[in-house]
Amino acid sequence: MGRGSAWAFGFAIGGSLLEMTTGTRDPRFATGELVKLTAAVAGISRVGWTAIQASDATEQNARATMARERFDVLPVENSGNVEGYFHTMEWNDYSRITRGHISDEDVVLYDSDIRDVISLLSKRSRPFVFLRDDHDVVGLFSVVNLNRRPVKVWLFNLLSEIEVRLGEFVSRHVNDQELYSLTLGATTDPKYEAVKRHYKTDQKNGLELPVAEYLYFKDLIKVAVSNSLHRKLDSSRTHFERSLGSLAALRDEVAHPARSLVREAKGVMSLQRRVERIDDTLKRLRRSLTSG
Repeated sequence: MGRGSAWAFGFAIGGSLLEMTTGTRDPRFATGELVKLTAAVAGISRVGWTAIQASDATEQNARATMARERFDVLPVENSGNVEGYFHTMEWNDYSRITRGHISDEDVVLYDSDIRDVISLLSKRSRPFVFLRDDHDVVGLFSVVNLNRRPVKVWLFNLLSEIEVRLGEFVSRHVNDQELYSLTLGATTDPKYEAVKRHYKTDQKNGLELPVAEYLYFKDLIKVAVSNSLHRKLDSSRTHFERSLGSLAALRDEVAHPARSLVREAKGVMSLQRRVERIDDTLKRLRRSLTSG
């Protein structure tokens, strides 16, 4: 590692150790996540949504609007107030719609954590929920909003942290020489040729970075499994492979901005399971790296 990088890395670690050993933490730097996402950021504001006025709110008019705009929920407004909504009986099927009145089960606070919204949509098997402040309905969150950029940025942030911490975890238990032999030194796959050249060039220039920094997420998972490192995370091999394998696939999906994460209403259940795996994996990695 270069001198400047080593100094910065040591300074950062030193600060963390100081906080852990003294039990103090500057509140200006106290955050568990780089990106915190609320329902309002990923949802739709009343200012920007399409609604139908109560005077025009016939089933025929609502169905025509919903089919044209491909909406599964259409708010009904009356003199600036949201008094109800139309929604499809089946996701993306505009032949049958029904009208409902907004109840407590239909709303959550606009600043709710995105995890809570995903969990609610999954557990209640519903495709949307209205957002409110202390007094009024101020927006809408639908399953389709899970495909928006803020959600993908939030997920990518968490997955990136897993990859970084997994690299640190593997490097702690497998020395660089062995790690190179198990990965870059053991493959003839053409996609690794540029990686090997990059590694050798950095070595020649005195930039001694950990081998883990040159590996793909899937490589780190493979090494962790082959060396039974899952045991150090209090995890079974099956649980470790299933969780990390699922997250590696999710990482590939999130990395492609044009690819939808949720393609049907039931897809939120799959996303909920993946979010739970993210949180569980991060908890185990953080605990392991801070306890050693």
